[in-house]
Amino acid sequence: MIRTIRQLKKEMGARMRSEEIKRDEEGRVIVEMTVLNDDDFLSDYSFGRNPVISSGVSEFIDHSVMAFAPGEALRLNVYSDCIDGEEEKIYRGALKKYYEARYAKNVLERRRNLVIAGVMALIGICFLIATMLFSHRWGNPVLSEILDIFAWVFLWECADVLFLQRSVLSIECKRYLRLMDAKVEFFPLNETSA
Repeated sequence: MIRTIRQLKKEMGARMRSEEIKRDEEGRVIVEMTVLNDDDFLSDYSFGRNPVISSGVSEFIDHSVMAFAPGEALRLNVYSDCIDGEEEKIYRGALKKYYEARYAKNVLERRRNLVIAGVMALIGICFLIATMLFSHRWGNPVLSEILDIFAWVFLWECADVLFLQRSVLSIECKRYLRLMDAKVEFFPLNETSA
């Protein structure tokens, strides 16, 4: 029998409600990661002598934390038999350095978006003033309407950049701050989760 979308949504909602979020003694959300082979844990590229995690590791972590609120404190439990004590220190630093770079990029992008929104608002306002001048002074309705359309396009883009794109970047910034601050613990593969 083919299930309807409504039935599938109901089943998925029940499954999501039944899965309880695991937390440690400090109240941090526990994200678990199993590493069978750590050859690709670090990126081939780095910031000077500071290694960063690979894109595969970052994709896994980013995907794993999407289910949680961006402000949630995190703990990353890494289960592996191939990571030794020296590598643990390097990997902790690489995780932090990677998310520091992503955070810095987002902060710069938010600032850039603020400047772009301001420029677009000024252009939109200038077009609105030109629209009023053309409609009152010269009475050209076609040109006035074209200028009006340009004005509202720029003002809408300003609103989009200022309110929608910046809010997405703010959420990402919160998430990156929490990932930089995440407590990273390493355990052998056979050990059960805390």
